[in-house]
Amino acid sequence: MSDEHGFITNSIHAGESEEASATPIYQAATVGGGYLRGGNPTLDAFEEKMRTLEGGVRSISTACGMAAVSQTMMTLVRTGGRVVCHHTVYIWTKLFMTEELPGLGVDVQMIDMRDTRQVQAALTKKTDVVYFEPLANPTLDTIDAPTVIRIAHEAGARVVIDNTYLTPYLFHPLEHGADVVLHSATKYLCGHGDALAGIITTQDEALGQDIVRTRNTYGGILSPMNAFLLLRGIKTLPMRMDRHCMNAQAVAEFLESHPKVNRTYYPGLSSSPGHEIARAQWRGYGGMVSFETADESVITRFFERVDLCKPWVSLGDVGSLVVHQGGGNRIRMSVGLEDTDDIIRDLEQALA
Repeated sequence: MSDEHGFITNSIHAGESEEASATPIYQAATVGGGYLRGGNPTLDAFEEKMRTLEGGVRSISTACGMAAVSQTMMTLVRTGGRVVCHHTVYIWTKLFMTEELPGLGVDVQMIDMRDTRQVQAALTKKTDVVYFEPLANPTLDTIDAPTVIRIAHEAGARVVIDNTYLTPYLFHPLEHGADVVLHSATKYLCGHGDALAGIITTQDEALGQDIVRTRNTYGGILSPMNAFLLLRGIKTLPMRMDRHCMNAQAVAEFLESHPKVNRTYYPGLSSSPGHEIARAQWRGYGGMVSFETADESVITRFFERVDLCKPWVSLGDVGSLVVHQGGGNRIRMSVGLEDTDDIIRDLEQALA
């Protein structure tokens, strides 16, 4: 963060044009004699805003969240390398870790990082990268990030953290020593469901330059229009996250007491195994809630009946979204910004 200004001020002003109320869209294949793939003034503004908010040295924008994941990992590991990853991460990240990297000759070990003894045991072998999400998608596992970072660094590994669920407003991985923090900016950073984007921020300028080279090689560049939408969206990020957190807490408390819900997962609940870690380390508990219904028949009726809450993928939008988490009776909910009572009423009638 800037030494001069706070997070909210920086979310509005950092990186922005000093001559216009909104940074212009430089919709050009080449700018200053170079291809868009290497950079663009609209992308530069988005990257500078994120660099400031993350408190990093260099930010690199990408076409989507998976471009951020893959281009970071393809920079940090090579054939013969090794990665230790939390066993629950975004499904396409998990496929990249368990199928793509091993196919390239990279050893990947998936462990439960909530148990730091497993982290220590996994790192007895030389490891290049330790990768996790502090609040894991979709299970909402809560990981003690500072402790895992310390153990990884003691073993000589770099730490990459996907902070999509929490955003830099709720948690700053770089402040705790993470080497790289990335986001699917499609989600909360954009906040309006109208742009795909990813963002990577490093603590090291040389590593940042290496990731830029990887982006130029693989071509996962962000479009200027989407960079513009991200610049607009981030200006309201702090206010939106406060509302997401408030609504999610109310929804989680409602679900926890509902007779057709067997279990509710939300780090803001005192019953959550990760509650104390979240309370000590984060500014808020986020906008994601997960819950298990009593049986599968409830699941079927629920998705037939929801009205306000849309049964769509993605998360972090202004509207509430619900999806069935694979097999079983578990539902993941991205709690939106609607009136709290309206969200709860919709859930109540869908569960009735």
